[in-house]
Amino acid sequence: MNVDQLGLTDYAQRNRLALSDSRSISFYYQLFRLLERFILERHLRPNDRFPSEEAIAAAFNVSRPTASRATRELIDCGWLHRERGRGTFVAREPYVESALLTDEVSLSSQFQNDVRLTSQAVYSRTAVASNEAARALNVPRGTPIIELRRLRSIDHRPVLVSDSSLPAARFPALEEKKFVDGSLFRTLRERYSVPVTRCERWLEASGMFSQEIADLLQIPLLAPILLVRGLAYTAEGEAVACMQAYVREGVSFQATGRAHANGGSRTAKTYSETVEQHEGRST
Repeated sequence: MNVDQLGLTDYAQRNRLALSDSRSISFYYQLFRLLERFILERHLRPNDRFPSEEAIAAAFNVSRPTASRATRELIDCGWLHRERGRGTFVAREPYVESALLTDEVSLSSQFQNDVRLTSQAVYSRTAVASNEAARALNVPRGTPIIELRRLRSIDHRPVLVSDSSLPAARFPALEEKKFVDGSLFRTLRERYSVPVTRCERWLEASGMFSQEIADLLQIPLLAPILLVRGLAYTAEGEAVACMQAYVREGVSFQATGRAHANGGSRTAKTYSETVEQHEGRST
C-alpha cells in the first residue's frame, strides 16, 4: 500500500460515519463529496496519483462499483484525470485564494496576481426593479434597472457567477457598452464619472437552487456554494449597484480583523438592516 492510500485510510477512518445508506442522497454521491473534501484538504497535490478504486472501496468499506462511480464523478467535475496505462491523477490545485479585505473594491481584483481570471458576459439587459433591488438602490419599485450577469473563470474553470443591478437612469446604455478592461467599476468611473469608493459584502453558506447558474458553474443543483451579496457606494454614500455572487466550492477568502486603538465600538449591520436603512433615508 502506498503513502497516498495510507493517507486515505486514515481519512476514511475519521470520516466513515459520514456515509449513511439511510439518507436520501445516493451513497456514491456521499462518497464523491468525501473524496472531493479529501482533495480540498490538500492530502494530495496536483499530478499526485489518486488512490485506486480498490483502495477506496477497502478504506470506506463500500462496494467497488460505488467507489468507481464516485471516482468517475470526480473526473467529470475536473478534480481528476486518467492517463491510459498509468492511472488516475489529481488534475488541479484545489483552492483559489482571495483576500476579501483589501484596498480593492472589486471582488475580482482581490484574487492573487498570478491567477488568470477571465470574465464572460452571460447577459446584459434592462428590467424593472424587484422589491429587493429597489430597496437596495433606494429607488421606487418598478424603476428601470440594468441587470448584468458575468461568469468568472480561472484557468478555464468556472469559479463564480456575479449578478449586478444598477439604476438605468444613472447609467444610460450601460447594457450596450463594452466594459473598460472588463471591469464594471472602472467603466462606471471612466465613462460615467461615477467612482465607486466603498463596497460592503455579506457572506452566507448556501446551496445552489438555480439550474441556470449551476450549469454555468458546472456543478449539480443543490451543491454547496458561498453566496456573496454586496452594495457599492460613491463617496457621497449613494448606493449605485447591488450585487450577488455565487461562488463554487474550492474558493477561499481571507479576512483580517483588527482591534481599534481608541477602544470605540462599531455595530455591524446585516444586509437586511442596511437595505432597510436605505429605505429610511428615502422617506
